Amino acid sequence: MGKLLHKLSYWIFRHAKLTIVLVMLLLGALGGIAGLTGVHFSSTGLDMKGTESQTALNIVEKDFAGLASKGASEKVVFKATSGSLTDETAQQAMADFVKEEMADDAVEMVILPEQQQNLTKNNAIGYATVTFKKAKEDVKQSSINHLVKATKIPKDAGIETELTGDLTISEMDTGEKSEIYGLLAAIIILAITFASVIMAGMPILSALIGLGISVLGVVILSNWIEFTTSDLSLSGMIGLAVGIDYALFIISRYRQEIKKGHSREEALAKSMTTAGKAVIFAGTTVIVALLAMSTLGISFLSVMGFAGALSVLGAMLTALTIIPAVIVLLGKIATGEKQNRVLARFGRLKRDYGWGKFVSKFKVLLSGMVLLGLIIVALPARNMNLGLPTDANKSTKTTERRAYDIMTEGYGAGHAATLVVLVKTGDSETAQDVATELQNTANVERVTPPMIGNGKSGQYYMITLTPKTDGNAVATKNLVKAIRAKSNKNGNPTLLVTGSTAINIDMSDALLAALPKFALIIVAFAFVLLLLIFRSLLIPFVAVSGFVLSLLATLGALVFIVQEGHFDDLIGLAGPSAILNFLPVLVIGIMFGLAMDYEVFLISRMKEVYDETGDTQKALLEGMNER
Repeated sequence: MGKLLHKLSYWIFRHAKLTIVLVMLLLGALGGIAGLTGVHFSSTGLDMKGTESQTALNIVEKDFAGLASKGASEKVVFKATSGSLTDETAQQAMADFVKEEMADDAVEMVILPEQQQNLTKNNAIGYATVTFKKAKEDVKQSSINHLVKATKIPKDAGIETELTGDLTISEMDTGEKSEIYGLLAAIIILAITFASVIMAGMPILSALIGLGISVLGVVILSNWIEFTTSDLSLSGMIGLAVGIDYALFIISRYRQEIKKGHSREEALAKSMTTAGKAVIFAGTTVIVALLAMSTLGISFLSVMGFAGALSVLGAMLTALTIIPAVIVLLGKIATGEKQNRVLARFGRLKRDYGWGKFVSKFKVLLSGMVLLGLIIVALPARNMNLGLPTDANKSTKTTERRAYDIMTEGYGAGHAATLVVLVKTGDSETAQDVATELQNTANVERVTPPMIGNGKSGQYYMITLTPKTDGNAVATKNLVKAIRAKSNKNGNPTLLVTGSTAINIDMSDALLAALPKFALIIVAFAFVLLLLIFRSLLIPFVAVSGFVLSLLATLGALVFIVQEGHFDDLIGLAGPSAILNFLPVLVIGIMFGLAMDYEVFLISRMKEVYDETGDTQKALLEGMNER
């Protein structure tokens, strides 16, 4: 590997411009292919096949197919600010709304609150249902704009009017803003590190090009693999993180070799055979870790891991091509001979090995403090509650969140957590007895009368049940377990629970059960890997212990901040929320990648210095100076 990288560095040194052209041609070719094949992201990529809820959902779709329209559905939630929705003015406003909305040819029908009999007892809150002729992904933006415009009619009449349902009314841009803020922070840190604004942009540019290659790869493969937009987001996060790191390590090593008196050509070759080799090794370990998600037996996680692995591959490619080529073209700016005077002053802070000396002087005290701190931060992880985001987790600035709050006020917290219970029986009295028993079950708000299916899957009655708590609440999860526990017991027939809430609960339970297995695989892999590299038991043990503690502390911080709602205003969260059910798996994969990166780069550098000098203290200081 070292010889190959050595030859590559010499070739790039002589053909820097051609190297960049070739990479950009690859990017352009992938863009052209993506344009021809198109984008085909799946909207059902998070399905959990084999769970009871998914099995029951298949029966519902077959035996009760006529109950739901195949078109998109949107609720228009009304709240009378004075009087009631049955007042003449309110009735006229809602009728005018229907007339205006039906003028859109894309709309199939609009059903008012009174027609659905969903007005609250004081007639202050109700909702209309707008059904479109096409599925949600096929509803045009013009129809969405028309619906939003039509809601101004009841609003002008003094009725609070909000929207929620299948359509995307409020764009979620928090993630994009976070990535922009992260990039700005990275530019500032890198500018100080390299004492050059131009050099600060190089790692980010390399990461973005690598990300572009991997994203286009995902787009092309979406024609054959069921990728989702979540997979694309994961690709972006991982690609930027490792891409910047890989580029940073190669540039830093190049500057160190220049300081030793090597020529630019020799310094580039040395940096590629050391830092470049470490990039390949670190990148390969991250790819293996992400692909290890497939061992969990959960299809959407396998696909997600594959998308993340592609982003790491793209980052490795550009770090080993674009960065060396740019180093050659930038000349003295890349070597550090030409620096920004202001930024150089900040960079002096690390030249005297201050941090390394501080750590080595107080190693016992600092180790104890860090261990204690990690353990304390990790404690909340014991109460982790997994789920999926709902409208309750959106900003109050969105119409979906305001609609959720109005619905909660009128119908209770469980209005969006409806459960569907299938009763396997051909006897209507038996089905009614089950409905009565369910109504008397703890945490049940209301139950609908049983409805018989068409018999395609056997004799089934369907009962719709609304809990008193929201879908991510522990009480709702316990209710699902309680209903399933009644199946085939005490004279009851087979009961199957489904609906989006039950599916989310089953998904969260499956992911939580798979978490220890995945963590064990990753930890074992890390230990063996480091054992082979450094031929030491102590280094892998310390590294793995630090990784596990850092992981638990991260999960604990997530619970404390996201689930318990601490500092939510400070970081822009809408309030307490369940932890996204597949987030812990992603955290393990991403943290493993970063942990291995830093472990390999720092310890490798320390070992190099120790092999050269035999001085442990010098090796420590040089290694810490690479941070």
